[in-house]
Amino acid sequence: MSPQHDPSDLMSAEAELHRIDHTATIWFAAALIAVALPLTGLLISGWRPADLTPVAAAFWWAGAIVGIIGLSAIGYAGCPIYWGSVLTAHLQKSIAIRAGLAMLLIGSFVAISAVLGG
Repeated sequence: MSPQHDPSDLMSAEAELHRIDHTATIWFAAALIAVALPLTGLLISGWRPADLTPVAAAFWWAGAIVGIIGLSAIGYAGCPIYWGSVLTAHLQKSIAIRAGLAMLLIGSFVAISAVLGG
């Protein structure tokens, strides 16, 4: 086994991949709750995206789509399925968790801003 693939090395691709699997699972659960609670509150209160002005509705839908893509990327990063080698999976999941969190935050900000401003 080469030093790069030594699982006892905390900086190896395998160790990083396991860390991403575990932290992405936690991020995914937290993100689901963070999205579901405010959305549920809005929907229970009777709010609907159709209540927004056309511009605000466009921003809300754009933010919602970006947020859903980000949430999907976080879900992929937490899924213990690997495509190809450990190094390939490490690269894919590293990008997925980072991009997913950024997209979720940006999409959520845009959607919430549209609701508050519209």
